[in-house]
Amino acid sequence: MTFRGQYDCTMDEKGRIKMPAALRKQFPVDESGSFIIAKDIEDCLVIYPMKEWEAEESRLMKLNDYDPELRQFAATMMMGLTEVQFDNADRFLINKKLMKYLGNSREVVLFGRFNKIQIWDAAKLEQYNSGSNANIKDLAAKAAAYLDKLEGVEKKQG
Repeated sequence: MTFRGQYDCTMDEKGRIKMPAALRKQFPVDESGSFIIAKDIEDCLVIYPMKEWEAEESRLMKLNDYDPELRQFAATMMMGLTEVQFDNADRFLINKKLMKYLGNSREVVLFGRFNKIQIWDAAKLEQYNSGSNANIKDLAAKAAAYLDKLEGVEKKQG
């Protein structure tokens, strides 16, 4: 499953966001319209379809719970976690605990990123992109080295 696209949206005064039709069509048809909203590693929220969240949760459960740093990381990833459903108008509600990550702005961006959808405060996303674009050459070199290493491992296994 892959979500694609970037969509400017408005959050209403109750904290509801209408899922753009193009993104809504990308949700798995076998899911009941239920999904998880959580805090992401970046300064934004993230939507996981249930099956994707279950896979993520399974990875988190493999972390050593006796290691304080790993336990703190897992706890942070679970904070504010909420199961949500679309209403009849394809809107979803951001709960008050998670709303603080979107700030006071009503302008948000839904950003399809592989198996999840990030929800960004529009101004924060602009800042984040400015920082990423400033060192894009370094990031590209690191990504290329990582992918080259992966491909080398795959060739040895194949």
